[in-house]
Parts: sequence; C-alpha cells; structure tokens
Amino acid sequence: MFFLLVCITVFAQTGGSFEIKPSVISSGGGASSGGAFSVVSTIGEPLAGTSSTGVSFAVLSGFNASAASTLVRRAPFDFDGDNKTDMGIFRPTPAEWWYIRSGNGQAFAAQFGQSSDVIVPSDFTGDDKTDIALFRPSTGFWFVLRSENSSFYAFPFGATGDIPCPSDFDGDSKADPCVFRASSSTWFISLTTGGTSIIQFGAAGDVHVVGDYDSDGKSDVAIFRPNGATGTEWWIQRSSAGSLALQFGSSTDKATPGDYTGDGRTDVAFFRPSTGFWYILRSEDFSFYGFPFGTSGDIPSPGDYDSDGRFDAAVFRPSSATWFINRTTAGTQIVQFGATGDVPLPSAFVR
Repeated sequence: MFFLLVCITVFAQTGGSFEIKPSVISSGGGASSGGAFSVVSTIGEPLAGTSSTGVSFAVLSGFNASAASTLVRRAPFDFDGDNKTDMGIFRPTPAEWWYIRSGNGQAFAAQFGQSSDVIVPSDFTGDDKTDIALFRPSTGFWFVLRSENSSFYAFPFGATGDIPCPSDFDGDSKADPCVFRASSSTWFISLTTGGTSIIQFGAAGDVHVVGDYDSDGKSDVAIFRPNGATGTEWWIQRSSAGSLALQFGSSTDKATPGDYTGDGRTDVAFFRPSTGFWYILRSEDFSFYGFPFGTSGDIPSPGDYDSDGRFDAAVFRPSSATWFINRTTAGTQIVQFGATGDVPLPSAFVR
C-alpha cells in the first residue's frame, strides 16, 4: 500500500484556569485536582449539585447513587476533535483523502488505499477524532490510519461481498468493525471490548442503517428494505428497547438516519433524489416533517456541522464541487471544495 501524508500547520490545545464547584450532597464527597485534573464522582442524593466549567472542559457535578454518567454525543466525521462534522472528500484515483478542519479552516490531505476500496471513516481508536479508514472487499481486510500519529494498522474481518458497517455497538466510544453479509442476512461485529457478535437480521436486498435508535450509547443493528411486502420498510433491533418496524419512504430514496431533533436518538430519515426533499420521522412521537434542500444529482452528506447535537441536512453537488449545508443554528453554508468524481466523506454510510 502506498501512503502519502500532507498536513498543514498543527496547533497545540491547552487549558487554562478553571473552577470546580462542589456538589451539595448529604453523604457525598470526592476529590478534585487542578492542572491535568480529574474529578472523582460523589455518591449521595440523586442530581444534587451544579455545573463546573473551564476554558476547554465542562464537568457536571452531582451523581446518583449508581454513579451513572451522562452520555457524550460526538459529531460524526469529526477529524479534528472539535465536535463538528468536517467537509471532506475521497478521490478514488489516486486514493486521496482531503478534508477541511472546522476548528481552524486548515486543509489536510493524505494518500491512503486503492480506488476500489470502500471508505469507512470512524473513530476506531477512541480519541474523539475520526480516523481515515477503508475496507478492501477483495480481501476482507480493514486499514485504519490513526488520527493520533498517522501510523496505520490492518486486520482481516469479512469476506468478498460483505458490506462494511462500523459503529460503536458496545458503548466504549470506539467504532467496532462490522460487516453485513447480505447472502445470509448475517451481521458480524468485532467488539473492541472483546469477542465477536454474530446476528442474523434482515433479508436479501436489505441495506444497513446502523444508529443509536434507543439512546443507550450503543449502536443498533438496523436495515432499510426498499422493496418490502408492504412497501419501503425499516427494521431496527434496538439494544435496550426491543425491535421496531416502520414503513417510511419509497424504494428510490436514500436512507440518511441521524439525530435531527437532538433527543439523543437516531431518527429514521431519507433524502429523495428526484425532488431534493428530506423527510425526518421524529423519534419522540413518530410524527414526520419534510423540507427541500438540494436537487437531482446531489449527494446527501448529513452530519452535525455546527456542534449543537442535531444533524444538519447537507448535500455535495458533484457538477460544481460545491457543498450546501443547512446548519440548524448558523444558517446555510456554501463552500466549494473538491472535484467532479469525488466522494464526500459524510456520505460514506448513506444507502
């Protein structure tokens, strides 16, 4: 494998002065230290205490008796760790990756892989930064370029014809390699916490739509069935809330699941290429809404581009290499980045 890395300007991230506000808990206590700091959770009455904030961190004080912690939702396709989706492309020939760091506007480029590889960018190392990664269908090998130091590693998991669908299925904040074998409707998941999970779920012709549909911090096995017995169907095996089946969309729609409403749960959603409309089925009450954003020929590339915890509708227009991003808090952003024939990275798992 030929690998070329180009990186322009790297800035260190440092902290500053901060304040820890103690919780008011009847039987609580705990230690807090500054500098390279840590907070040992207090044990006592549920939800007592206040928030503590600093220059580059936030600590929420007040923990219940089980010492449960609040789930931290990370933006997908965040290559620089600022919790915002970054615009980026994969150029199949000659296997180049380009993205713009939203934190400082600087461009990054690397040559990694082959033109026939399937891109699977995800956070495999657990450092809150998306790693450049690919799956090679001809061999069943995965290749991951670590965001920490730009070294890479490879491993076999899968076979010819498998469809890669990495995600965090065990809730440890690391993407687990996963393949969906359509020929037998079987999922193979290599859990980073140990072991391999094998699940039979789906049917021939189904496409995977992995997401956290029940907000337990673990991705759920899920499929989109374009030609179900009763029309277009979604089948979701929620890890903590049981199975769910829905009919939503048409056979030519592009599945774009994500948390568009900010409730911590993945919403069933799709983009309709023929009209440029997006349709979102709210996870809160299963009502839906639709809106136009895009046109025929656009590639849907949703993500959280403004770090508000909600997915933003976005499209990449290959004819002009232009991005259109409908940010929920900052208005529409239009950026020219890429070239005709490029694959937008945030579309990696759109099916």
